[in-house]
Amino acid sequence: MRSFPFPCLLLAFLLGCGQPQSPAPPMSASPPTPAQLRRADGKFALVATPGTADGYPARYDEARLLTPDGGSFPVPYGHLLRGNWGGSAIYWAVGDDYQAVPDRLEIRWFSYPEDKFYEGHFRLPQARLRALLERGLWERESQRYFTYSTLNVCVIPTGGVVVWLSAGQSNKVLIGRYQAQEIAYDYTRFRPGVDRAAAVRETQAALSAEVRHEIATGAFSSQKWDAYLRPYPWQLAFSRPLTLTRFALGFFSAEAIGDPASADAAAQAQLVLAPSPKAVPRSAMLYVAAPDGRQRLFKVLPFDEAQTMAAFQALHAQHPRAVVTLYVDPDEDLRQVTLSLRAGGQVLALTKTSVQVFDLP
Repeated sequence: MRSFPFPCLLLAFLLGCGQPQSPAPPMSASPPTPAQLRRADGKFALVATPGTADGYPARYDEARLLTPDGGSFPVPYGHLLRGNWGGSAIYWAVGDDYQAVPDRLEIRWFSYPEDKFYEGHFRLPQARLRALLERGLWERESQRYFTYSTLNVCVIPTGGVVVWLSAGQSNKVLIGRYQAQEIAYDYTRFRPGVDRAAAVRETQAALSAEVRHEIATGAFSSQKWDAYLRPYPWQLAFSRPLTLTRFALGFFSAEAIGDPASADAAAQAQLVLAPSPKAVPRSAMLYVAAPDGRQRLFKVLPFDEAQTMAAFQALHAQHPRAVVTLYVDPDEDLRQVTLSLRAGGQVLALTKTSVQVFDLP
């Protein structure tokens, strides 16, 4: 992996402030259409953020996204990362905010729990990235299109690399999961003047008992995160005649659905009301309307991880061809709500997940 020259980098930390959205295109007399979200030269306002699996500290040595025109822009490196599955709020601003759509990722990092270097050179699905950027998202409040602005990179144990495309925290799409290779690399080039054994020992001492057990046994695995990323064919259904007027979903895969792709609310609702491959839900905001005019917000934050993951896995294993239904069952007054998963005539109640109910005007 060759050195990455990144002159004139301005380091910006946005810790706890969320992730940046694309700057608005030049003002015009009317709101932009999806086709106007890119600049005339075909570039988009894009930055990248680094992350690591929570509880598994890592430090990127070098990382960048490469573009077909011979350019590149950095994934911030050199920071000790302790978490942020799905990407952190650390990004670098570099000269021109606008970048060509990348088609490759190069990355090298050090895993403190594993005491290993990993390196990967990956081909990205550029056509899909471009399609997502050009399609954009619809912001209801401003009645304008905007688009994705951030490529989130995250490393996981045993050399896994995951990439998402996001717009803030509410819109995040999985782009791919890749596998890097362990490499022999000179630690003194990585951190000149730092004692490797002491740095590893100090960092590992602060880790959880679970991770320290993995260190002692060498039993590192990417299985947990690969399970998060796995999609299942599932849909949402209500036990009563309710209209889903708006929704937001977060997933254990770190994906998120928030803003719609267009002003068509009915089409957006079909993303969850109709069967489609999706990861296991982690949170939900369901805005519903009853035939008599009552409106409610059903809020789930979060789903119980162990029970919900196990229920999806069990139903899929026992009914591999069936669609799983997340069944939302409110009482007659729309005040109490229970949840269950259903497939092939089997029902698994999600007893450890609670639903908050709010009146809407």
